[in-house]
Amino acid sequence: MNNQLRPVDLVNQPAPFQDRYKILHKLYDQLCKCYNRTGRSKRLELLAVKLEAQVAKSSKTPQSYRFTMGILFRDLLKYKGDLKKISIADKPLIGTSKITPSVITTKHAALEALGKLLMTEEQFKKNRFITRKKITQEDRTSSTTQLPDYVVCVRCGLKFQRKLIMTPATCRYHPMKKQYNKITKVYEYHCCGETSNSTSELRFGCKTYTHHVYKHDSYEELRQISSFVDTGSEEGQSNVLALDCEMGFTSLGYEMIRLTIVDFFTCETVFDRIVKPLGKVVDLNSEFSGVHKIDPNDCLTYGETITQVVGPDIINKNTILIGHGFENDLNVMRVTHDKVIDTSVLYPRGHMKRSLKDLSFELLSRKIQTGEHDSSQDAIATMDIIKKSLGISLEQKEWQ
Repeated sequence: MNNQLRPVDLVNQPAPFQDRYKILHKLYDQLCKCYNRTGRSKRLELLAVKLEAQVAKSSKTPQSYRFTMGILFRDLLKYKGDLKKISIADKPLIGTSKITPSVITTKHAALEALGKLLMTEEQFKKNRFITRKKITQEDRTSSTTQLPDYVVCVRCGLKFQRKLIMTPATCRYHPMKKQYNKITKVYEYHCCGETSNSTSELRFGCKTYTHHVYKHDSYEELRQISSFVDTGSEEGQSNVLALDCEMGFTSLGYEMIRLTIVDFFTCETVFDRIVKPLGKVVDLNSEFSGVHKIDPNDCLTYGETITQVVGPDIINKNTILIGHGFENDLNVMRVTHDKVIDTSVLYPRGHMKRSLKDLSFELLSRKIQTGEHDSSQDAIATMDIIKKSLGISLEQKEWQ
């Protein structure tokens, strides 16, 4: 028995670990029979883990778990391993066609598989990406307008004058978002344990900062920081890169302060630099960004950064970019790009986006963001999630 084949850890386990472990191994054996495989198959191991996890997540009790697994075993035999014809808990195996028993060993095959995961024009629009088409329409229908004098602090919610952002003020806020507790039926702040119906002074915030901060999201606002750069005219070889930015608050809003880019095929970091923003620093957001200082002698300016990464050698028109909640990264870079894979779009939770931290733990059994964020760690996590979804070994670094 392969002791490395283990079920995914879940917050709510539908059955004892040993039961899931045994059933997972039986499922793997069944898949080997369906696809006439002898010896160990890493691809089928990944597929078995994914299918078992889907059943586990859809089951509330040990009885429903065993019943649904029994149906899955029956259908695997009935349909001879054709996953497109199989459902779990009356739901089609959405996304399982991305994991096939075939081995992806060539860059050509990988690029072909990745091409099927690219965001569509509709998805770009739904997820509020700023695209080349949107910029063309905005530039055609509107002229540069004066930004409003007042903006809303993204931390405490108070309105303040934009021109006074560098003036000291008292900003009281909760650093973590409130979450709904289904048991107590109230919203809770995990940063301090306060609830939305509390009468304590802490309900207004458990942390205080000396300045208010704001963030721009629209093209009209962002282009006044600097012009957008489109990669569509940049020639270059096809490549695949995972990208993540860390951001901080400045006098101009929310800006990139670190950029990390990792190569999908070699797993090597091709770019990782601290970036000096265009505005004056208000808060580096170190608790989340992991950036504690910007040394003028050991950083790049925003302009130098974009010049280095947008071009034939790194990000060109043939590049596939992988990220999570990627509209935020491209916005602070002020870059438009057509070929994007966003793990938050591929793996939603209903109408909500799941955090990279949760996805990484669920799909990779890997804990990230346990303290300060690390753009290198986050970029690798998004890349590995995509590799696992395609059945590509995370250790594979040699390609035909």
